Amino acid sequence: MKNERKILIVDDDRDLCNLIYEIIKNEGYTVHKVYDGNTAINEIKNKKYDLMIIDNKLGKMSGIQVIENTKNYFPELKTLMISAFGNNTTKCRAYELGVFDFIDKPFDISNLINKVSQVFSSTGKISHYLV
Repeated sequence: MKNERKILIVDDDRDLCNLIYEIIKNEGYTVHKVYDGNTAINEIKNKKYDLMIIDNKLGKMSGIQVIENTKNYFPELKTLMISAFGNNTTKCRAYELGVFDFIDKPFDISNLINKVSQVFSSTGKISHYLV
């Protein structure tokens, strides 16, 4: 069954980004993927997404920086952040910015799917999500 909700996945690890893309796509969502923060910001400026899943370590720009920038365009943006480097300071800042949840790498696929479902079931249609 096709789901009308659109999800943006942002991760500079192309293999992981492609894996998350396939997992979420198989759940019936419309999915788009990008591999860096600047492209993610441009996507969010130009297209409507219901969720953004974003990694925190993106090379030149962090996931936190992407969220800070996108809040200017879509303050209602919800995010899921995924990171292998999730220290307490990063997690606290992510939550201050409105991140729905933070998932530590490595992560369980079913946990990721459940988190996506929780975002949509708890708030209805959402604008973006982070990994």
